[in-house]
Amino acid sequence: MNKWIAVRVSAALTILGSVATLLFAGVMLWTGFFVPPPETGAEPLVPLKPIMAVLAVFFTAFGVWGFVTAAGIFRRRAWARLSIIVFSVLLVGMGGSALLGTLFIKLPPNASLTPQMVLYIRLGIGAFYGAMTVVGAWWLLLFNSNRGKQYFAESGAGIRGTGIRGTGIPAGVPETARPLSISIIGWYLLVSTLFTAIAAILRVPGLLFGAVITGWVALAVYTAFTAVNLYLGTGLLQLQEPARVGSIVYFLIVAANSVVTVLLPDFPGRMRAMQDAFPRFLSWSQQQPIPLDGVWGFALTGALLAAVPIWFLMRRRAAFVRT
Repeated sequence: MNKWIAVRVSAALTILGSVATLLFAGVMLWTGFFVPPPETGAEPLVPLKPIMAVLAVFFTAFGVWGFVTAAGIFRRRAWARLSIIVFSVLLVGMGGSALLGTLFIKLPPNASLTPQMVLYIRLGIGAFYGAMTVVGAWWLLLFNSNRGKQYFAESGAGIRGTGIRGTGIPAGVPETARPLSISIIGWYLLVSTLFTAIAAILRVPGLLFGAVITGWVALAVYTAFTAVNLYLGTGLLQLQEPARVGSIVYFLIVAANSVVTVLLPDFPGRMRAMQDAFPRFLSWSQQQPIPLDGVWGFALTGALLAAVPIWFLMRRRAAFVRT
């Protein structure tokens, strides 16, 4: 049927993107294990093989996720719609933040590149991440539209057994009881647990209200964030009122941390201290200055991004049940 062509084109694009992601993972493995490092005479600061292997596994997981989601879309599975929406949120978030980075942060000077070449590189990077953002936004609109919902509704998905198939909503609750915006926020918090858990294991230094956290303090803070994100994410998906209130407080703290960290004096000094505290295999060259141009833009963007879920959590209050 012609009216479903946009949905099926999206599934085909997901397959193409997954193939490219898997190829990229293969290139990373080949580079890490078979391409000899440059002969500089100095011991490399970064163990290339483990880093490339971890990144290859990460991108392989994304590629498999894309294939499974595309297959679910072609088969009109209800869970595939939620999966592609979560994937779209990641595309918009990663692409949009990277696009802001190309606008606010200047590339480090390179004597071998002319200013015109630097401009072309900047435009190319911006076009790539801009396209990623546009595709993610298009999918968000498409799969949240009435036509997109009807495509999956015709598969016969609905209330079966103990709950609504593919949604996680308890039995007896209509499928529309959990708003799409709440589902996105809940899954965003759950996906965030992966990154905070990795940061806790590696004890990655960070900034918390202007203080540089390192070592065991960083482990404790990231572990706490992992537990909080897990509780709030699952609570939102189950429409629990305490999780809604807790999520509002959480995003307020995130916004405040973003602004306060930049407002406090000697921000460049704290950034240098954080750079020095990075583990050796994650550290970058100490000769490379930290790009601080446009830091106000990032702080403002972080606060605005935290304000969006707060607005939806307050507006969709009626969907939650008191427990």
